[in-house]
Amino acid sequence: MMTIAVTSERIPTLVPVSFQASCFEILFEKTPETILRRGETIFTDRGSHHYLWLVTKGMVKLYSYHDGREVLEDYYHPGEVVNCEALFGNERQNVAAEAISQPTAVKKIPIEAVRQAMRNNLALHGEVLANISASLARTKERLWRVTMLSSPQRVVHFLISHVKTAGRKVGYEWVVQPALTHQEMSLMAGTGRQTVTTVLNELKREGLVHFTRNYLIVRDLEALDKYIFE
Repeated sequence: MMTIAVTSERIPTLVPVSFQASCFEILFEKTPETILRRGETIFTDRGSHHYLWLVTKGMVKLYSYHDGREVLEDYYHPGEVVNCEALFGNERQNVAAEAISQPTAVKKIPIEAVRQAMRNNLALHGEVLANISASLARTKERLWRVTMLSSPQRVVHFLISHVKTAGRKVGYEWVVQPALTHQEMSLMAGTGRQTVTTVLNELKREGLVHFTRNYLIVRDLEALDKYIFE
């Protein structure tokens, strides 16, 4: 079993808050749904300033490139809306969005239509702010992991957070389907791909997780949480 040096203070698991998208669902309900394969581009920076995208299935990542390296900006689950910052004139450069699970489904709507709806709908204002707050919470969580945790700890901590957000409970187990690739997990956890592979294989040998290319099962989430301190 890998040894991780930690303090006696319990490590918090920050689960990104997923807002209730009722007003967004009304806005998007008549727009067609686009089905995407893993790795398919949703938009690039040139096409991102005029639309919002509602994730209805799967996961979407927002990323940029710096000195030829991909940098994760954020990731989104079903019910969350991509590009809300553009509602307030924040036109981000050098960013793109991509489906990271298969299938992924999104709907898009012109930003101006959302702005018009917001003028007379305070609830929609709240949902927009909640969506931006959830994005900031994920960024804060990633910074906290990089600052406070070792590389193996980051993998386990991210896995716990991701399972609580994207998984479903079946008895005592949690199932995430489809599973993220090791490369995608490394970007979100702030580690190298090889570290993710090593940690997951160790967890599998300990009987805490089981995974294939299509799904990941956490046998006992509470035991996995305690594993960080062993």
